[in-house]
Amino acid sequence: VHPNNGGSVIGAAFVQTKCGSNSVCVIPSGVKLLMDNDLNVGALVVKGAVEWTDITQGGAPHRYLCAGYVAVEENGSFLMSLQEDGMGWVYIKDNDAEHPMLRTRAFGTAGSGADNPTVDIDGREMKRTWTLLSRPLNVGDMTMEVMHDPARMGWRVGDRIGIATTKSGSGVKGQTFRVIGLTENGLQLDQASIDDHGADFLPGNDFPILQSAEVVNLSRNIIITGDDFSQVQCSSSLPESVTGEETSVEGCRCASFRSTCTLGLHTIAAHSGTTRIRNTRVEKCGQRGVEGKYCLHFHKLKHCPDCLFENNALENSHQRGIIVHGTHGSKVSNNVMYGVRGAGVYIEDGNEMHNSIEYNVIICPWALNDSTLHGCTVPGTSNREADTKVNQAGIFTLAATNDLIGNRVSGTFNGMLLQAGGIGRGEAYGKVCTSDSALGRWEGNTFHNHGRFGTYTLGSNYPKFTDQSISNNGYNIDKSMCDGFDSISGGVDHGISAAIVNNVDYGNAFVGHYNAGDIQYANHASIDNNNLIYWKETKNFANGCSAHITGGYYAKGNMALPDQGTFIIEDTTFGDDVILEANHHCNVGTTGVLCMPQYVLHNVKWKNKNSGKWIWFQGMNFQEHNANQNHGGIFTLSPTAIADITHGQANKDEMIFPSGYVSLVSSKFTYLLSLPNNVCILSAIEYGTRYDGGILCKVPLRALKIYTRDITSGSAPSIHIDVWANSLGVHGQIGDADASQDIFFHQIGRDGTSRKQGFSFPVIPGQTYSYYVSLNTGDKVIPNSWVIEFSDPVMGNRWGAEQIQLAVEGRDCGIDGLVSSQHDRRFLWSGDEYIDDSAWGNHGACVSNSSPPPDMPTIDCSSNQGLIGPTECPDLCPVECDNTNSFCHCGTATCQCKPGFSGIDCSVDLCAAARCSEHGKCAARYLGSSSILPVTNSDSACICDV
Repeated sequence: VHPNNGGSVIGAAFVQTKCGSNSVCVIPSGVKLLMDNDLNVGALVVKGAVEWTDITQGGAPHRYLCAGYVAVEENGSFLMSLQEDGMGWVYIKDNDAEHPMLRTRAFGTAGSGADNPTVDIDGREMKRTWTLLSRPLNVGDMTMEVMHDPARMGWRVGDRIGIATTKSGSGVKGQTFRVIGLTENGLQLDQASIDDHGADFLPGNDFPILQSAEVVNLSRNIIITGDDFSQVQCSSSLPESVTGEETSVEGCRCASFRSTCTLGLHTIAAHSGTTRIRNTRVEKCGQRGVEGKYCLHFHKLKHCPDCLFENNALENSHQRGIIVHGTHGSKVSNNVMYGVRGAGVYIEDGNEMHNSIEYNVIICPWALNDSTLHGCTVPGTSNREADTKVNQAGIFTLAATNDLIGNRVSGTFNGMLLQAGGIGRGEAYGKVCTSDSALGRWEGNTFHNHGRFGTYTLGSNYPKFTDQSISNNGYNIDKSMCDGFDSISGGVDHGISAAIVNNVDYGNAFVGHYNAGDIQYANHASIDNNNLIYWKETKNFANGCSAHITGGYYAKGNMALPDQGTFIIEDTTFGDDVILEANHHCNVGTTGVLCMPQYVLHNVKWKNKNSGKWIWFQGMNFQEHNANQNHGGIFTLSPTAIADITHGQANKDEMIFPSGYVSLVSSKFTYLLSLPNNVCILSAIEYGTRYDGGILCKVPLRALKIYTRDITSGSAPSIHIDVWANSLGVHGQIGDADASQDIFFHQIGRDGTSRKQGFSFPVIPGQTYSYYVSLNTGDKVIPNSWVIEFSDPVMGNRWGAEQIQLAVEGRDCGIDGLVSSQHDRRFLWSGDEYIDDSAWGNHGACVSNSSPPPDMPTIDCSSNQGLIGPTECPDLCPVECDNTNSFCHCGTATCQCKPGFSGIDCSVDLCAAARCSEHGKCAARYLGSSSILPVTNSDSACICDV
């Protein structure tokens, strides 16, 4: 039905007379519908315009639009702005009305080609949609104190609010309340709290750590709602949308894991046009088991910098919350999600770029062990990884090049999950190297009380310089740029160093990665997690300088540290009950390389007063063979830290090692105990289990690795090392050695499952000791094809080149056998690629051919010592951004406000009102920058040093 009164403007009452409750009502191009009355139709198609404002509301307390679907097509527009007290209801009813693109129970745009459909919805402005407790809320309390003035936030008596759990393990419930009264910094509640909710504040190293329960406002004056969920039977005749996912956009498709679907409403902005939805509540949403049907959804809009989901409240969803799919440059900001099943925020295909996901709060109010709901997991969707008990996450993304700033997630199975390691999904399949995408701006996020991980990247994550960009729809055109080694530049890696900055993780089981490199944790706070860091494999930074962990604070948990390279921890504080684990997961399956990383501790404050174990090494064999030497790993102080001890400038109360000792390795390397002058001791004699019975040394230790190939575990030889401590170098290797040891073969995985194999052991750099290495076979010759590696170039770049005096049987180690930490590493290890075929016999140290490779390029680290900072692109902005309050955004090439600043020119400093002294840190920095409202509770505006 096309209602038309002969003019360009029609009213809702007139439309109702033409379109019955079962009619598909079409507002034609050139005609504007004023929502000056209630309207109930079978479905509404908008090719002209709908206008619903305070003026059309006419002072009515409530007004509704009811339809089986609302579809804005062609160049149509749907404008809804209610800034006064009136309530507006968009009610999507279950009447079997079906749109050819959006299908059933839909609200949104259906664009194509050059169409420009527009949805612009804006409810009454709320200055803040969430806050934090300023004091604990305990069982029986009926008043909660919060960090912001409720009235100034725009909260009202009668609003419905929800609170997050702060209990560990995702094992307890959240709770909702009605507000019955407001105080300056408090809310009077309609019922007593049924649980304790924490509000703990720590000063942190660089920014305050806010371990406080989130409080979200779930009320809005514009509500997109509808009939209750319905259960429908599946059909085996529907086409599959994405091969292998067993779902269909056309309805409920039968699958190996699905016989019924749960259908609510869904909203979508599809293919073209612009959608902005602000200050709106969306409920009873998501169609579990039907592809593409979610609460709020940007769908294949490509570059859409004006697309916005902001200040919305989502509750009671059966299939995810906010989805960004095939869209770039959109903004998802200050939304709150409560009781959303599946992923809260979901970035879908892997090609999405430069979307800003910022200051959202996602709360799962149900216990993971709930026998009915199982937390916020949900079965039957197209992605069991993102939504079920496999790996459900508050924020799930296949694409790394998006901003995650100031988000807070509580109680979901995982806090956030970047799932890399693939080649894209859907239309992006085969067009994206998801493991190699550059990291967006990730800073200031808090993930707490999750059943599994807080911060989590799964798969292989090694960001690189590639040609992925918005202009090519986020696709990688030249796939060779995703390779680990850059053959054009001679075998260096393609890595681009990035940082996760100021994240907070607490109350989780794990925090971290599987395999990841060129990713720095800067100012990370990890507290009361079973594993404060969980990391399996890594690499040295492509920039040649950076530490893996800098400026961090860790307490109450295990640091499961990875294999490979030099893992620097600097300017970091370790609190009570911390244990450092070497070689986490090395030689479990095919994880790890030679299980001999260097853990370098630089300006580390060890404040753990626990009398138990502080460090431990691997001691179990997870393979069916015995070629397992996963007990490696070297803990050592940096050269600067050692110099501070030598000159009496170190604080002995904050040292991890006993006075005079600077390194630690496993007790397996017994040759160190035979060196003259008791330079190394067995720690168990004096320190019990504190150092896992390892060997403490008064000298620095570095790793020497020999990579082999084509050897099997059952027939592998061992190597023999002799050490002289006479300061005469390799020319002084005469007579009996001062110490000797056989080093046994190490193989990752079963025979034939991995190429990673060889020998490794700790050595002492410098002029005093010289080493002789030979094979325990008849001729003793180390084959020319094997690759030898000593220490790492980052040591020389940061603290000056180091040398070892080395003789290798059958090999030439150069003049006087001096091997530098800066020796060639080309084609050896990029994290995702292991020793290129061209490297055998041609790269590494002690290469015996006519043209040995040059050392690695010297890199000057003096300017910032490898501190990376949040991602930004200063060269893209036409004007220089004010670095104190703004940064150049890589997607928009414009200056954007840094967290804690707001206003058109970023001049509003949310911390200025706190007036913190030099002994306090401002709490407002990551609590949202969309308004100029600072923390108003004086008790929590500044977090004082302890």
